[in-house]
Amino acid sequence: MTLYPPGSHIASEPEIMSPPLPDFIIAGPQKCATTWLYECLREHPEVLLPDTDSVHYFDMHYSRGEGWYRDHFGSYDGEAMVGEETPSYIRDDMAPKRISRTIPDAKILFVLRNPVDRAFSHYWHEKSKDKMSFEFSEVFENYDLYNDWVVPGLYNRHIERYLEHIPSENLKLLFFDDLVDNDWAYLQDVYEFLDVDPTYQPSVLDSKVNEGKKRGVTSKRLYQVAVRAYSKWAPQFAVDAVRPVHDAVLGLATSKNEYEQGMQPEDRRRLEALIVDDIRELDGMVERSFDHWFEYETL
Repeated sequence: MTLYPPGSHIASEPEIMSPPLPDFIIAGPQKCATTWLYECLREHPEVLLPDTDSVHYFDMHYSRGEGWYRDHFGSYDGEAMVGEETPSYIRDDMAPKRISRTIPDAKILFVLRNPVDRAFSHYWHEKSKDKMSFEFSEVFENYDLYNDWVVPGLYNRHIERYLEHIPSENLKLLFFDDLVDNDWAYLQDVYEFLDVDPTYQPSVLDSKVNEGKKRGVTSKRLYQVAVRAYSKWAPQFAVDAVRPVHDAVLGLATSKNEYEQGMQPEDRRRLEALIVDDIRELDGMVERSFDHWFEYETL
């Protein structure tokens, strides 16, 4: 047994600090330029965001525990603000309570876009990647589709649920319309809310991230490269034989896709009727009018 004289100290190993929990969360919804905001903030020298833009801790992976969540911020190096982005948090029933319990002072950001356009954009995002074969009109008959495409846009319902657990001063409502009008002013508003350097301009400013693409022949340029190679090496009779097919495919690639053509008027009318009551409540909550979101309904 080793005895140490009074006043002596045993040298201890340096304490290993666990990664921090985030200070803010971009909580959605999808197809409202949340990925663009994530990319902008990820470049900011005073902000740390994880490599993934969908952590899903407070909805899908809560059972993995806080240590698993903290590991996403393991590269922390003294940044002033740490954050994450998971667009599905906005519609998850348990997320606000879990966030409040885990990070009581967390700042929450929502980006609100015309919910009709948002729903159609969400649908097209999945269809353009060949993730499903449904048509948009099926949203009115299929609960899973309704829950995926329509429910995220019931903004007032989600905001009220969050306000039961998150102080109003920690909840920031951003608007897609403002981003379209002036992306730099929009970003500076976010900087002010997060209390970081408002002068930093990221490289993705004035660019679009995660933009919808054409379905099927998604790259006219790649197709034309293939056509030139075929024309160079194939005999002329073979080139002439496939020319009608080439003309048809090229026409398909250059014509307007379904997203550019827009939603069918009857689908828009039905969707507006479904969401108008919720947006009417939102219209009364904030000092902002949403009349321009509707073609058939009035607030």
